[in-house]
Amino acid sequence: MEHDLNLLYDDLLDLNERISKLPVYPQLGWIWCFDIIKDIFDNHQEVDADVTDEVIPSGVTLKQIFDKFYFDIDGLGIDMDLGGEVLEEVIRDWMFENDLLMIVEEEEDV
Repeated sequence: MEHDLNLLYDDLLDLNERISKLPVYPQLGWIWCFDIIKDIFDNHQEVDADVTDEVIPSGVTLKQIFDKFYFDIDGLGIDMDLGGEVLEEVIRDWMFENDLLMIVEEEEDV
């Protein structure tokens, strides 16, 4: 157990150093937003009727979403004090508004 604790400590020191060198501020806020975006991206590649009716449009990449977010973030009113649920809602709404996330409409039987 002690060895694992030392490894964790070393990993956290390394991460802390790397995070402090990110050219954005606040660094942890950016990491949090990116994590939310990546989670939405990873979990909405295909429609699973039991889980979601939302999908990332075909051909849209995580890099494209990140690039757009980078240029739009100042207008979104994002603040780390918002909390996780509100922050995710702001990002999800922004993705919908920019056609980076879509609601899949059910096909009607004719």
